[in-house]
Amino acid sequence: MRTLGSVAIVGAGQVGTMVGSALLEAGPALGITSVALYDADPQAAAASVALGGGDLVLPDPASVLQAQVVVLAIPVTEILAWLEEFGPRLREGGALLDTGSSKAAVVAAMARFVPEGVHAIGGHPMAGNEASGPSAAIPGALSEALFVLSPCRPDREALEIATALVAACGARPLVVEAPDHDRLVARTSHLPHLVASALAAVAAEVGDDLPLTQALAGTGFRSTTRLAASDSKMVAAFVSANRRQVEAALREFRRELDRLELALESGPGALEEVLGAGRAAHALVLGRA
Repeated sequence: MRTLGSVAIVGAGQVGTMVGSALLEAGPALGITSVALYDADPQAAAASVALGGGDLVLPDPASVLQAQVVVLAIPVTEILAWLEEFGPRLREGGALLDTGSSKAAVVAAMARFVPEGVHAIGGHPMAGNEASGPSAAIPGALSEALFVLSPCRPDREALEIATALVAACGARPLVVEAPDHDRLVARTSHLPHLVASALAAVAAEVGDDLPLTQALAGTGFRSTTRLAASDSKMVAAFVSANRRQVEAALREFRRELDRLELALESGPGALEEVLGAGRAAHALVLGRA
């Protein structure tokens, strides 16, 4: 079994803390000697270590480069900036994995800035929630979760190292090419963030009726707007990085809204038909058809 050695995680938020705690727990079996954390906010890094997200805090961003495996758990725009600044300085024979929710821009930057002697690969753990910060990390959230791996170039060793790391987290690796990943998550993840935000904004535009709106905001509103509570900087980063696919998804969504509006004007029968199609699509996407 491959040994991972020293691991450094850039970003001590929810995802970084979840990955770090999982690697610490699995460390001895995979030869992980340390899990170090760096965050631009030293207090966040210290809080993550206190929660078991790592065993030490790194003092500066350059110190990350000494690790054998580097994991980038920061917003996508920050990942891109990190790759440009530090990618060329990664150690020969080391490994690099990110956890961003958009992949095409990230793997393109990896291919451009990371030397071929470094085993780099894109990643996206399909876990987490709308909360942020190290305290939002849910113990065991990565267990059995899907963890997408998107190669930036042909590199069997990069895939082997990333697969070992994913297995150490208890997650299930799935290799998906970056363009396919971005096209699909634009509709299953990125668009829902925008829709939740818009729905919350519409519900808030009630003027003096806000107290009554708050009282009537039931489980349907709460579940469909849950993502609106997400960190806006993080969401803006991965949505912007996947702009073209998200724009296409928005156009498709507008067409569905138009269909619903026309059906509403036509009466209950037409509306039932459109809603029935949506119900069938929901079952199909979730494998319940």
